[in-house]
Amino acid sequence: MAVLRKIALGLLLASAAVVLVTACWELWDYRQSAYLPLNEPGLNTADRARILDNRMELLTRRVGDLEKLVLILLGTSGLYAIVFVVSSYVSATSFARQADQTISHIQDQIGLAMGDLRELQEETEQQLHQMTANASAAAPAPAAAQPAQTSAEWAAQIAEIASRLEAWQDRSLGEQARLELVRAEHAAISIEATAGSPASSALAELYLAFGRIYSLSDTARSRLFLERALRLAPPEAALASEIHYQLACHFAASHDFPYAMRQLATAFEHQFKSLDERLASDIEEGGKLYELASTAPFDKTVNDLLLNMSIGIG
Repeated sequence: MAVLRKIALGLLLASAAVVLVTACWELWDYRQSAYLPLNEPGLNTADRARILDNRMELLTRRVGDLEKLVLILLGTSGLYAIVFVVSSYVSATSFARQADQTISHIQDQIGLAMGDLRELQEETEQQLHQMTANASAAAPAPAAAQPAQTSAEWAAQIAEIASRLEAWQDRSLGEQARLELVRAEHAAISIEATAGSPASSALAELYLAFGRIYSLSDTARSRLFLERALRLAPPEAALASEIHYQLACHFAASHDFPYAMRQLATAFEHQFKSLDERLASDIEEGGKLYELASTAPFDKTVNDLLLNMSIGIG
């Protein structure tokens, strides 16, 4: 269609040039011969009538020529307009078809990525369940006569793991650090299998720390630890609100805004100053909840949370 448009434009320009040259020629010829002398001495009435007839005939012929030229110019202009409109329509249709194909391809890629993510999550859950089962089978039963010593041992081990996890927060881990992180996971799972409910709260804090560390590199593993921490944490404690808040950040990062908003609302069912300060920081530009707080209709809900915070502080 671009070639046809160029051809039509060339015809239009050529016709315009022909019209211009012909108009100049007619103007020059008209000035040379149109005004034949009618008042020369010695001309009789018959000669004057003949000269006048010749002039009228000349003018009539020139008017006819100009009409032909105008028709040619109008015809080529109309042809160019038709070609231009048709080519524009074809180009727009082709662009729309390519855009639809691109969108379809992107949707297919997103579907494949979501499928891979689900498979990875299922595989991680299976591995953790298997490690828990192995740790339960391999761990010796605690001696009934020494409960205080067993409790002191796992409390010290949890404190040691917590100090190491604190050093790994918000940083990129090397190979040795990742290896120690996996060992810390196995140790925490073993403690959960042997210590039981008395260690639930401390283990929930450990799993929350694991979830924060993995949020930078393995989102599926991070969510798994956060959900595990939520099952162990007391429902109305500040720790449970911290876990809900971290889950809200997780879902906001994956653009699952409805679920992120539900987690955020649950986190703020009870007033905790630390969460109030984190929310005020995370909704700023570049924060973990900035996109959630900038997307309708969730922005209104976030504003309501901030208002409730202000009222609670007041």
